[in-house]
Amino acid sequence: MELNANHIFSKQLLCMMKNLNKFNNTGSSKDVSSQFFVAGQKVGILTPKVVEELQRYPHVFEISLNPNISPQKTVQMSDKYASYDERTKVMSKVIEDMAQRDAHIALRGWRNELYEVASGPTIPSLLKMERAAVGIFGVRTYGSHMNGFVNHPEKGMCLWIARRSNSKATFPGMLDNMVAGGISSGVGIYETMVKECQEEAGIPPELAKKVVPVGAISYIYEDERGIQPDVQYCFDLEVPFDFVPTVVDREVQSFSLHTIDELKKLIVKDEFKPNCAAVTLHFLIRKGAILPEQVPDYLELIRLLHVQF
Repeated sequence: MELNANHIFSKQLLCMMKNLNKFNNTGSSKDVSSQFFVAGQKVGILTPKVVEELQRYPHVFEISLNPNISPQKTVQMSDKYASYDERTKVMSKVIEDMAQRDAHIALRGWRNELYEVASGPTIPSLLKMERAAVGIFGVRTYGSHMNGFVNHPEKGMCLWIARRSNSKATFPGMLDNMVAGGISSGVGIYETMVKECQEEAGIPPELAKKVVPVGAISYIYEDERGIQPDVQYCFDLEVPFDFVPTVVDREVQSFSLHTIDELKKLIVKDEFKPNCAAVTLHFLIRKGAILPEQVPDYLELIRLLHVQF
């Protein structure tokens, strides 16, 4: 039976979301991955290649076979590093050594930016590590993403979309949300969002502070760099009709305004950074631009927007 346009669009969206959740796909490292523990708490997921790499540091990591799930292993940071500062210090030495040896592709794009490592968003952090290394250790990271929209008098609701700089270490030149940024150590969720609004799009503080939290998405991505469980806190901001975002830093090369119909076509064309396509999909679903009657995979899409670590 020939599929109609809605069915084709639904399958394209489903393919996009499965691609974002590659860790759960056939052919991923899921069945051979290892769990990473610090102070008895699970904080990451490791590929076999990373586990092999960590064997170089027996004074830091204790590696043992998982008796329940072979060939998986359990990797535990040694308990002799008992404090937050001690763990951070030794992890920094390990990561720096790996970088100097060019041990793993995940260390490209060194940021000099630290991320907290914890087993959950409300649980005290156990250490912090260089952002470029979180993919190696499969540590769950958090970001703030914002959909900036305009109620256009002629075109209806439109979204401002950013295009990433060609010099970005990851996904260069791809489409992005109007504003997005990872949550660094010592910086809050809302604080990150307001800060990124000013730094990336030139949004004045009095407007940026009107951002509205609208939920979150979560997924587990995998590529050649490693495994990346992520949570993205989502925000909306209605900007005035005559407001035009400006390129402030080198993270973005341009901004463009798109109608809802244009966005539906763009998010399934592999032009978006994968997680930003998902944040846009989350917006379209919330605004009723994608309806369950029109998209047969509606419930599965919602599930894939909230995959747990």
